[in-house]
Amino acid sequence: MAKVLVVDDHVLFRLGVCTALKLGSKPHEVVAEVGTAHECMEYLMSEAQKPDLLLLDIILPDESGEEVARKVRKMYPDIKILILSAETSEEVLLNLVETGIDGFVSKESVQEELYFAIEVIMNGGEYFGKDINSLLQSLMSDASRNERLRAKSLFSERERMVIELCSEGYPTKIISDKMGISPRTVDAHKANIFAKLGITNTVELVRYAVKHRLVKL
Repeated sequence: MAKVLVVDDHVLFRLGVCTALKLGSKPHEVVAEVGTAHECMEYLMSEAQKPDLLLLDIILPDESGEEVARKVRKMYPDIKILILSAETSEEVLLNLVETGIDGFVSKESVQEELYFAIEVIMNGGEYFGKDINSLLQSLMSDASRNERLRAKSLFSERERMVIELCSEGYPTKIISDKMGISPRTVDAHKANIFAKLGITNTVELVRYAVKHRLVKL
């Protein structure tokens, strides 16, 4: 049985969720139910019983659920966060995933999916409904591809060659021989690359190149 804090500004919907949690096939204890971000944080910072799981709507009257999730994840890392919302815009979903939420269930889902999501999360897993999961996979793939394209567009063809050869571990002299340019020109290319990325050494450059898939390991 999980101890749940329900955060939703619609009173009747909140009542329905609380009832479903208490009377479901696997009942859970609702430690409190609140309607605003302020009330949520006030409860968590009080001496009241801490929840195991935060059941959180995204759209709240005083602050977004995304901001609440970010604060809770930082201040109370042991509390699981399950989003229960009708909001499924691409930007919001990506931002929520970045905050480290444990799951997302649409308000259009049936009660049994909510029960299942809580069970999965309380057992250490993550749960995103099939539709949400498919959308997230597509978005994250697109975001990764766009990030790589942006990274590549930062550099000239010569600079990309320098990055690749640096990532293979070649020193300046060998790079100059392979590219048919002087060591001084290689150093100039490296200085330009470092300036564009705000870094100061080749180790950081290699990390950047690997992360953004500019090179293959």
